[in-house]
Amino acid sequence: MARTQSTCGARTKHGGCCRRLAMVGASRCNLHRGDWATYTIERDRERERARARMRPKR
Repeated sequence: MARTQSTCGARTKHGGCCRRLAMVGASRCNLHRGDWATYTIERDRERERARARMRPKR
């Protein structure tokens, strides 16, 4: 079976490209993902929605 998962490709400290597999649904591996990653942004938005539901109405 052919591998369809892409590689990370982030720049390493030594100037090369990271050769780890990217996480599913992301363009970077777990070492190079950051707060800018799509799944992190979605998770943070969902967390904020949950907090807004828990806040008492004024």
